[in-house]
Amino acid sequence: MKLNMGKKQKGLSLLELLIALAVFAIFITPMLTGLYAASVTAIGNAKERTLASYIAQNHLAELQLKEEWPAVGRKQGEVEYAGQEWRWEQQVENTADENMRRVTVVILMGEQGSYAMIGFVGKQEKG
Repeated sequence: MKLNMGKKQKGLSLLELLIALAVFAIFITPMLTGLYAASVTAIGNAKERTLASYIAQNHLAELQLKEEWPAVGRKQGEVEYAGQEWRWEQQVENTADENMRRVTVVILMGEQGSYAMIGFVGKQEKG
């Protein structure tokens, strides 16, 4: 068996390749863990925002179905939805049309902030 001592080696040896893979694994693991934690947090926030949008839509629908027209001003309250207590704030304002009012509903979501939805409620004709 002849060894070619004079030729230059091309490529990496198996040992060099294993060391490179080990270093890569050591550095990539914390990045993947952080990415996973961020995605779990994002999914939780998306769920909270979706529930808040349902609550705001329900609130506006209730206002539209009521026989009494919402009074101009602010109101606050709480509602139980999906096993949680949610706080809401409602701001009712007049519009250029005297038979229409603008309603801003804000759902307070704790640390995630708030979710706001704007809708309009028309005056029901009494017949």
